[in-house]
Amino acid sequence: MTAQQLRESFPAPGVLQLTLDRPEVHNAISMSLQRALDERLTRAATEDDVRVVLVAGAGDAAFSAGYDLHELAELSPDENATLVREREALLWRYLEFPKPTIAAVHGLSYGAGTLYAACSDLRVGGPASRISVTAATYGGANLTWILDTLIGAGQTRDLLMTSRVVGGAEAFRMGLLTRYAEDGDVSGAATAAAMQIATQPPEAVREIKSLLLTGPGSDLRSRYDRENAAARSTLRPRPIAEMFTEFFRARAGTE
Repeated sequence: MTAQQLRESFPAPGVLQLTLDRPEVHNAISMSLQRALDERLTRAATEDDVRVVLVAGAGDAAFSAGYDLHELAELSPDENATLVREREALLWRYLEFPKPTIAAVHGLSYGAGTLYAACSDLRVGGPASRISVTAATYGGANLTWILDTLIGAGQTRDLLMTSRVVGGAEAFRMGLLTRYAEDGDVSGAATAAAMQIATQPPEAVREIKSLLLTGPGSDLRSRYDRENAAARSTLRPRPIAEMFTEFFRARAGTE
């Protein structure tokens, strides 16, 4: 089952692509698929050859339509309550995954698909992208805790209270998408973004993500001091000549 629902590939050095492979149901996220994603990310966190994780959906129609409602309908209220708690933990682990994550949001992204996209570090879409936070339509609430940091308070109220579907161009303008593939090649644009990150020193990228995740809620001076402390310790500054080898080499060539 796991192999059928989650495919992995390496479209570029250092880039692990995990594809939600249920196109017949718009890549709806079953419990087994969500667990498989979590298990693969747990391994990827300690794999040196993985610098960036790119999450995509199979086919052209959808990133993900959300959780598998047919699966949920077969569960008892108690089973659903237990499942909700597990899913909350799995989504939080995805957010805190120490390496950069990119969501290739081609086609539609509803419900849990949008949860995972919002919890990714970058979101790449195009003209065919259709994004919605659907919780309000069934009396729920999602992403009240993070969406305003991505798109601002006003836009967040609009999207969460109306559950309206946002097209790719509008999503990019409001910051819901961080990159926009105007030509429709979302996969190519997402891979290009992943390659740009993968070429950076991995320790620095991981520290940047950690600092950004722990920053909100802290005063500005605390965030400033924490960054400086990380630069002096975790990142262990190298000699200037070593850090800027290419600069000095190029300069020597012009003299």
